[in-house]
Amino acid sequence: MRLFIAIELPKSVKNELNELQKQLKQYSSGGNFVPKENMHITMHFLGEVGNMEMASAAKAMREAVRGIRPFMLHLNEYDCFDKRSGKTSVVTIKGDLKELDNLHEALEFALADEGFGKDMKRFVPHITLGRNVVHDDISTGELKQIKLNGSLQVKKLILFESERINGKMVYTPIHTEEL
Repeated sequence: MRLFIAIELPKSVKNELNELQKQLKQYSSGGNFVPKENMHITMHFLGEVGNMEMASAAKAMREAVRGIRPFMLHLNEYDCFDKRSGKTSVVTIKGDLKELDNLHEALEFALADEGFGKDMKRFVPHITLGRNVVHDDISTGELKQIKLNGSLQVKKLILFESERINGKMVYTPIHTEEL
């Protein structure tokens, strides 16, 4: 099973991101765009794991949420990470980032205690809209000007299975831990 731990987005936030993504597609000359139903905030990508590791991930999630209270996050602005084959188009997050960082750090330590590798990259909370997106810097500036209003209260962590079904990536929640 290919698994990752994430914060799920409410439908209203996904709808707003989908509207931004439509504009992004108009500015771009191609890319691999994330379906609206798959948009989320990744907390940790586990990769291919078996049933024993899945149980360990669930245990780590349970440990990570101890002492963490629900908190608010808000959509910030469009941005992109430059890659060799194009840009990874994202929306940045603002709000109670200290609590989000606390949750991320607690999750990383709990996963390490369960034998998972620690993510060595700096945690940059974002929502991916597309990968290998091709557009110029002027378009980036235009997209950054779009005001986003979406907010969400983070109340849970979800362990998702990612699988390709009929040529599409499908994310299925398989475990949830409430904050």
